[in-house]
Amino acid sequence: MNDDPRRAELADFLRTRRLALQPEEVGLPPRTSRRTPGLRREDVADLAGISSCWYSQLEQARDIRVSDHVLNSLAGALRLNGEEHDYLLTLASEDGRTSATVPTNGVPPTLQRILDSQLPHPAFALGPRFNILAWNQARTVVYGDLAATTPSHRHLLRLFFSDHMRELIQNWEPSARSILAEFRSATGLYVHEPWFTTLVHELSECSADFRAWWRQHEIGRQRVTTREVRHPLVGRMMLEETALLVDDRSGRRVILETPQPGTGTEDKLTALTWRYHPVQTPPYRALGQALR
Repeated sequence: MNDDPRRAELADFLRTRRLALQPEEVGLPPRTSRRTPGLRREDVADLAGISSCWYSQLEQARDIRVSDHVLNSLAGALRLNGEEHDYLLTLASEDGRTSATVPTNGVPPTLQRILDSQLPHPAFALGPRFNILAWNQARTVVYGDLAATTPSHRHLLRLFFSDHMRELIQNWEPSARSILAEFRSATGLYVHEPWFTTLVHELSECSADFRAWWRQHEIGRQRVTTREVRHPLVGRMMLEETALLVDDRSGRRVILETPQPGTGTEDKLTALTWRYHPVQTPPYRALGQALR
């Protein structure tokens, strides 16, 4: 067996997708024996038009060359969606790019000013490793002060699988699973890098949920873009998330969180922001209503 992490990731992805499919879903007769869940390796090989021996070598992480034509056939056989298909191609590619040259902390002043201009709405900049590079004051007053943590722990997965976020976000489980699936989809090129393996190992050690969901190898899960936050000062807030790609080849994204209309969240965000900016004249009416 090859010890290349990307080969191992490819093998695991193929196996989990194979086991998630039932024969009836791909036009095969149902099996009377259910000792083996999902499809058999031979089933996938037949559906893709390749030899079962060759396909087995893929699931064993053997160092074999795979053409795009074969990968496309496998994607069809396994009923992969668009994001899963792209992920499969990424894992099997010979692309040697790494994230080593990408900054892991801080952003240009212009980007920080964009984040600050979003007040009273939370906003932050996310790097290609899913590390949080910068944020505005509204993000701090809603979710907590990232400046109090070390840069290596300012990572979206580390934060989301913490007890603090689990308590703060009321729809935590679908949100966490969505972010995990998005992270895995976006980082296929980096599975061999030390930061990636260290992150997965540490989160697997400290979170049973992470460990269980990571084994499922979900890609392209239905994205959760609305967060229900139960803030200790102002109560329930509904925030809708939008991600914007920064057009500078850095892989950075700006994440904006805007209030869901009709939920009173706008007034509560305004109240929180002015509460932590006492040198300015606060909107007293909104502040009184939100903190009542």
